Amino acid sequence: MQKKDIYAVVDLETTKTSQDDGHIIQIAIAFVQNKTIINQFSTMINPGTNIPRHITQLTGITNGMVKHAPYFEEVAQTIHAMLQGTIFVAHNVNFDLPFLNIEFSRLGITPLDSDAIDTVPLSQLLWPTAPGYRLVDIAKYLGILHEHPHQADSDAATTAELFISILNRAQSLPMVTLQSLTDLPLVLPRQSKQVLVDALRLNREKPQPLAHNLQVIDGLAIRRFSAPAPLVDDQNVTYPAKPSQKKQLFGDTLTYRDEQAKLMNFVDHHYDQADNDLSQKAPGTDALVIEAPTGMGKTLGYTLPYAYLAQKNRKQVVVSVPTITLQNQVVQVINQQLNAILPFEVRAVSLKGQTHYLNLQSFKRSLNVDEGSAALQFIKAQILVWLTETLTGDFDELNLINPQTEFMNKLSQPANNPTGSAFYGHEFSERQHIIAQESQFLVVNHAYLASYAHKLGPKNDAAYLVIDEPQHLPDAVVQQSRRQLNFNRWFDDVNEAQFLFDRSANVNIQTILTRIPGGRKLKNRFLESIHQLQAEIPQLETKLYRRFLLNQKEVLGSGVHDFPVDLHELAQFWVEQAGRVQKIHQGIADLQTCLNDFLDEFSQLKHVFSVDERQTIADFRRCLNLIANSEHSLTVFQQDLVEFPEASVFWLTQNLDQEGQHLKLSGGLLHTVDYFKTRVYPHFMPVTLIGATLFTSNKSNYLYDRLNIDRSTAEVHTFNDVFDYANQSEFILVNDAVNPTDSGYVDYLSRTIADILEHVHENTLILFNSLETIQQVYQQLQKMNVANKNQLTILVQGITGSHGRILKRMQNEQGIITLGANSFWEGVDLPAEQLRLVIITRLPFDQPNSIPQKAEEAFLRAQGRQPFYQSTLPKAVLRLRQGVGRLIRTPTDYGAVVMLDVRMLEKPYGKTLRNMLPKTMPQVVRASQAVGPELAQFFKQHDEKQHHLD
Repeated sequence: MQKKDIYAVVDLETTKTSQDDGHIIQIAIAFVQNKTIINQFSTMINPGTNIPRHITQLTGITNGMVKHAPYFEEVAQTIHAMLQGTIFVAHNVNFDLPFLNIEFSRLGITPLDSDAIDTVPLSQLLWPTAPGYRLVDIAKYLGILHEHPHQADSDAATTAELFISILNRAQSLPMVTLQSLTDLPLVLPRQSKQVLVDALRLNREKPQPLAHNLQVIDGLAIRRFSAPAPLVDDQNVTYPAKPSQKKQLFGDTLTYRDEQAKLMNFVDHHYDQADNDLSQKAPGTDALVIEAPTGMGKTLGYTLPYAYLAQKNRKQVVVSVPTITLQNQVVQVINQQLNAILPFEVRAVSLKGQTHYLNLQSFKRSLNVDEGSAALQFIKAQILVWLTETLTGDFDELNLINPQTEFMNKLSQPANNPTGSAFYGHEFSERQHIIAQESQFLVVNHAYLASYAHKLGPKNDAAYLVIDEPQHLPDAVVQQSRRQLNFNRWFDDVNEAQFLFDRSANVNIQTILTRIPGGRKLKNRFLESIHQLQAEIPQLETKLYRRFLLNQKEVLGSGVHDFPVDLHELAQFWVEQAGRVQKIHQGIADLQTCLNDFLDEFSQLKHVFSVDERQTIADFRRCLNLIANSEHSLTVFQQDLVEFPEASVFWLTQNLDQEGQHLKLSGGLLHTVDYFKTRVYPHFMPVTLIGATLFTSNKSNYLYDRLNIDRSTAEVHTFNDVFDYANQSEFILVNDAVNPTDSGYVDYLSRTIADILEHVHENTLILFNSLETIQQVYQQLQKMNVANKNQLTILVQGITGSHGRILKRMQNEQGIITLGANSFWEGVDLPAEQLRLVIITRLPFDQPNSIPQKAEEAFLRAQGRQPFYQSTLPKAVLRLRQGVGRLIRTPTDYGAVVMLDVRMLEKPYGKTLRNMLPKTMPQVVRASQAVGPELAQFFKQHDEKQHHLD
């Protein structure tokens, strides 16, 4: 491809996406030469058939607009002549080019056989952190004006601008990166890879100097990194306590809000008055507890006073949040919003586990390995480009298409010999901790806090601790403690280690050892340990089965069966099997010692070994790590029995199939009694707990019990709702719903939802408790043809897309109906028309029949407490408040919630649930058939009001 080449950037609008029975309704071509749009062509096409309504909604093209347009056969020869001798470019070229060629063939015109380029994969490769790759998304990301999405003339012009950006981006990459990209066995549509080949050729013809912010290490171009300068140690800062001081500080950058200002003052006052005294308080005492509703700006509300406290008292602040997404948001608020107004510099860094960060040595090795997967090679290409941009190496920055967990874990694995690696001192996981030393705020997620509380903050001076949305922290601890010891997988991992050791094909560990000093002794030690594990692990599984399952009276069929395990019997079992367990521990310890000795010798001879040999060593290490991970689960199980004997639960899962039976031992913490008091709080100043939904009733101790907080010493503040729920919302309770346990429940849900969707075509989130129920309702809605009948799009968690992809469509499209469970109850931020209606199919009670749930109920009863009122109901209240909280997100928002569970009206606990809804939110009761008309009237009134305001 040369400067003289002409690129024809084509876009089609069609009646259907199917090439067999679809017809073109518009075609546009933008001609590009030498990175300039030199000409454009566009015409409507009469398809000879009616345009489907959903296509008109998407494109804005009506039957009237094409009525007098030419038929394709009238312009086909002209279009064919224009495209001859050009390079065909499209955003998804394998749609536009085949579709056009089929139309040519139908008329007896020779199909185009020109070179073709696809801008979709090139965009994914060259901008790997872009939020999306639909034309409208990537254009917005790159700042390309796209006036009329889904109209061919606008799409073609936008794609042409995108293509020019692609050429410029590719040619700006370092030569070493382009060389690596072209060396990869990269599979791109048609001739798309030629863009990279041409960029390399041009770079060689006229070499460009390496950008000053890049450096090349062992053939990889990466962003330069230098340790941040120390923070300015200025303790003479005065917190702006008065409204006038805050307004002066905010200036024109931020809006002053009374309630947010009160929140700031509560934080400052609680910790500034007696800072030294607080550091001596008992864990769990003198906490600051704040319930701050959505829309109040709580993140800025607590980070601003903490910035002053950190600066004044030379302390760090650890902020723990439930999700990675919230981590990024908090870091952004601190580094951007706070830094824009504060009279001193403030820094925040996000800390995550090692598996979140790319290891440069492992990635470098992967470039020489062809896994036989086009998808994995494409990810490597994206990472090569990303390395020229990223300072963190955090995988979460990337927008990857279905990355394989095992492959990504390989890329995060530390080098065989870290100190001998060319990248020693440059690895990304090291960078984050260097930055953390010079940051006031360390932002982590709840799981990270639970694991590394003892390592956060300076050891000689307790850090501050803020737990944002703390109601999720106990669940994070419990889930993290829950482990599985899968005996079949454990044994398979040991056999895999044996296979890698002496396999006959390819490279094996045994042959590598022949070139290592002392390799013969290491070989014998490795084999002895592996054989010991191969003998003892199956025996332990057999003993476990005989002790707990052999005498089960129930006759079991094939499938998966769970059995609770008595804690005292399990403790006694470990005592009886202490000798066998010790042999397993010893065998794994010996394997690790052998591996360390092996790697020490290997590091001295690193240049002797081929890429295949190095990969074999890495695979062997990973296999031994999996074996050790299973052993760690065993160790944790035994520790929990000692440290938390009354707060743990264990069960055996028996899987019966054609190959026999397999056992899994599962278990972990049942709840968090004393966990935070002993494992988290001792490392910090008294904690701040802040969230939008903390309390389950005015008198409930649920929050304090789960988080080990001394209620008598806590300072508690609850703020009123920010939004005008009386005028922005409505909560509809159905009084004739079918009970969730009835056989006709799914039919009722399907019919009622279908009726509502006939009256309301707003973006809707339908919340379920069960994925199984979602699938059943979705099947019924499909049979009833609800989507087509109402021109709606139904998206289903786990069926039509991932959580993230579904949310993205709700953010960008109208008429979206989402059926979701679990993660859709919380953390979903869809303001205005992105979400107008929430339908709750069932009260969000935990599934009652699981072994952990039964064990928790038994534990509470043993304490003389009522499980339903002390655990089940409070959890449901929090969940319901979170579900309702998805609706109103801004002061101008409006929308409705429908509850299809009659228990909220009929059961005694229903009043508790209703009382915890936003106080001014109108609650109305209707029969199922009246819900649709009620909603139609609600939205008509609000749409008219909105139209009048506009």
